[in-house]
Amino acid sequence: MALVGCPNMGRWRVSARAGPFHPRAEHARRNDRKLRVSDATAMAVGGMIGGGIFSVLGVAITLAGHLAFACFVLGGVLAAATARSWAGVTARSGRSGGPFDHLREQGHNQLAGLLLWLLVFGYMVAMAVYSFTFGRYAANAFHAGVATARLLSIAVIVLFLAANMKGVRVSSVTEDLVVATKLVILFAVAVIGIVHFDTGRLSPLTDSGVGGVFLGASTIFFAYEGFELICYDRGDMHDPERTLPRSLYLSVAIVAAVYIAVTIGAQMLVSDHEIVATKEAAFVAVGRAAAGGFGRWAAIVGALFATGSAINATLFSTARLVRDASATGDLPPTLGRETGGLPIVAMTVIAGAGATMAMLPGITAVITFGSGAFLAVYMIVNYLAARTAPRRSERTTAWVAAVACAAAFVDLVVDLSRHDHAGLTVLVVLVAAIAGGRIAFARHRLRVAP
Repeated sequence: MALVGCPNMGRWRVSARAGPFHPRAEHARRNDRKLRVSDATAMAVGGMIGGGIFSVLGVAITLAGHLAFACFVLGGVLAAATARSWAGVTARSGRSGGPFDHLREQGHNQLAGLLLWLLVFGYMVAMAVYSFTFGRYAANAFHAGVATARLLSIAVIVLFLAANMKGVRVSSVTEDLVVATKLVILFAVAVIGIVHFDTGRLSPLTDSGVGGVFLGASTIFFAYEGFELICYDRGDMHDPERTLPRSLYLSVAIVAAVYIAVTIGAQMLVSDHEIVATKEAAFVAVGRAAAGGFGRWAAIVGALFATGSAINATLFSTARLVRDASATGDLPPTLGRETGGLPIVAMTVIAGAGATMAMLPGITAVITFGSGAFLAVYMIVNYLAARTAPRRSERTTAWVAAVACAAAFVDLVVDLSRHDHAGLTVLVVLVAAIAGGRIAFARHRLRVAP
């Protein structure tokens, strides 16, 4: 539900106009039915694997070597703890707004607004990662170069922007087919690789040092982004008190298992050196090693399906989040303007930002920005859960997760300061712009408030 603000009173009320924030939720609402655990789990799994492993496999192996699978273990544990916090905060708010509502109820309007701005920025970076990955895999299909990959990255965003502007919706059957296709491809690669398991392929286990595991977990954490999207559609769920937490835990467990199995399977099929050399489209080499030419094309198709559906879902969800947030006064009203019932302005801004960031020179920089944004968001949510959870076990888990998110964020910044000064500068400028923009906007609202 969206919240409509009364600036002079600092109070909020629920608007029936909000959402839905996911295509599947829209299908359910149109057919007058509620989302069940299977629906919500499919939404979350589709959101997380929407380009995740296809984007970060090479990065994880570059940073952690033979221990790359441990990056996904640590990331999965942190994602599970954060999912518990998100479920608890959303349940206590009693509304789909979750953390935003809870922060406002406690009088932290500025923090709620900053959280929202960071989250929107994170989804814009997600658009960049998905389109970047799409462009690299599509270009690989035709043995084309970087220039072609960049054009394809822009083209796919423009394609889905045009489709969303015309109100074109991907059917739930098509969405299920896309999710099933990428899971089948990933499962096949994992099985083929694990069948050929050889401990010698991972010897020595600490070839890149243990420190690389922690940096790798921080960098690839972006691959777990997406589970929180289903919290925004809590109002469209059947028995949300049961459906939401179960689907969150189940989806994180499924995705973590897939990532770990695929990483180990990939390293059984292809040398780390080859994966690192082609890290921006690393899964192509893995697919070729698994099943020759057919495997190569299966990997490309899987990546294109995954990233394409993720671009569409992210654009759909984020545009509606921006639209509803503009109605609360948390974002400029201009962003919420609609044409024919569609948030055209929001979609255009999000698509433009995603396309711009997709022009960064390497996938590592884009993924680092995305992981940094979501680590900051999840740190705030975990902190909120730690302050408000009624049970000690939930508070303890949330505190540990909040500290872990903060440590992972610091790890990213320290690494950038050592090896990528340009990337660090861009990240600092972006964070400063978000914080400064939020503060300036909040002050402007106070001046114009009646």
